[in-house]
Amino acid sequence: MKLFTAVAAILFAGSAAFAADSADVKEFTFSNDVKVYAIRDKATTMKSSLFTDYTKTSTLKKDKLKKEYPASVNCFVMRYNFKTFLIDAGNFDPKGSLLTKLASVNIRPKAVDYILLTHLHPDHVGGLVDKDGAAVFPNAKVYLTYEEWKHWSPIIAKQKPTELLRQFRDAYNGRIQTLNFGEPVVPGLFAVKAVGHTPGHCYYRQGKLRFVGDVVHAVDLQVEHPEYCASFDNDQKQAYQTRVAFLETMSKEGNIVFGAHIPFPGVGYIIKVDNGYKFDPYQSK
Repeated sequence: MKLFTAVAAILFAGSAAFAADSADVKEFTFSNDVKVYAIRDKATTMKSSLFTDYTKTSTLKKDKLKKEYPASVNCFVMRYNFKTFLIDAGNFDPKGSLLTKLASVNIRPKAVDYILLTHLHPDHVGGLVDKDGAAVFPNAKVYLTYEEWKHWSPIIAKQKPTELLRQFRDAYNGRIQTLNFGEPVVPGLFAVKAVGHTPGHCYYRQGKLRFVGDVVHAVDLQVEHPEYCASFDNDQKQAYQTRVAFLETMSKEGNIVFGAHIPFPGVGYIIKVDNGYKFDPYQSK
C-alpha cells in the first residue's frame, strides 16, 4: 500500500441511535457487525443518447432504446468491524445532499473513519468538500487505487485552487492512501479491479457485498445489453469487457450489489437468464 501521509482515524464516536428508513435512506443489516445504509444523493435519469453499442452487433438497435433510463446517484455507509466506511460521496452542494441524509440517521461527519472512492469523477467525490473547499470529513482516511491517482494527479496539478479535484487533494492532504488492485483497505475489505470507465476504477468487496461505481450506469439497459457503453467511459473496450466479466462473476457468486447509479436503493443481485442477465432487487428478510 502506498501511503502519501497518514493520520490516525478517530474511532466512531458512540453508538448512534439510527433512524428508520426514509425516502432517501434505507438500512440493510447483514450480520451483527455489518450494517449498510443506502443513501440517495440525487435522483436522475440516463438519456439514451449517452449510450452506444461498442460491439456494433447488439440485437437491440439504437433506435429501439428508451428515451431515458431511471438512475440515481447513491452513496453507501457501511458499519463493519466497529468502523464507519463511506463508499463514494455524491455530488458537490447544492446538487448533492449527503450531509443532510447522514444527519437523518445520526451519522456525524467526524464519525466517518474511512472514505472509499471507486474513482474520481465529480458525482463520486463532490460531497467531500464544502463550499469553501474545506474537508467535510475531518477524521477520515481516503482510499482509492494507485492507478486512479496516477491518472488524475497530473490533471489535478494543472487545476485552479477552486476546482473540485484540486480542492479535494488539498483538503485531504496527508490522509489520502492508494491501493493496488486486490489489496485490502482493512482485513476482509478489498479493492477489486474494474477499469474502463476510468483507468483506476474499482469496486469494493466485503464478504458477499460488492460496492460498485460506474460499471453500470443504466441498469435497465446495460445488464441485459452490456455492449452498450456510456459516452463518458474512458476506454469503452475495457469498460465493456469489465462489465461482461462483472455480470458473470456476480451471477455465479450470488453477491449482493450496491450500485452508485442503480435506481435507489441500488441494491440487488445479478441473475443469469436465457438471454443474458437481469437485475433482481434485494428484498430484506
